[in-house]
Amino acid sequence: MCYCDGYSGLAIADYFIETAIAEKKSITNMHVLKIIYFAQAFSFSELSRKLIKDDFYAWRFGPVEIHTYEEFKKYGASTITSPSGKTNDELIDIRKHADIVNFLNKLAVLIDANPFHLSNLSHIQGGPWYVTPLYHIIDYSKIKSFYGKKN
Repeated sequence: MCYCDGYSGLAIADYFIETAIAEKKSITNMHVLKIIYFAQAFSFSELSRKLIKDDFYAWRFGPVEIHTYEEFKKYGASTITSPSGKTNDELIDIRKHADIVNFLNKLAVLIDANPFHLSNLSHIQGGPWYVTPLYHIIDYSKIKSFYGKKN
């Protein structure tokens, strides 16, 4: 299968959840939602592609990818204890691409960040979340143009 249009947000979330579990670190639903948003944001400059095919919505505490939110909302604010188990084919494909693995591993440092700090960072004035009406889809072209520039 070709993942030319990107992977599901859930697959990228599962990657970070597996990483957190392997490193014996805590990761919550809010936390993983912000990490996958930043993975999408920086994929344009680091990978020259859209990493996640699913839309992000402008929710109160920042960008949310609905499928990931729905999968892990049962944990509330508690630590997620296992990946979804629904993205095995995508995870196999991700691991075949060293550039994607290296990129995601660099972003794994965000697992140590406070999720509310990540939320605040996603609210940057003039950024994609900031200019999108609450509960609307954040246009991915706004994410690309805001974060996609190499510095």
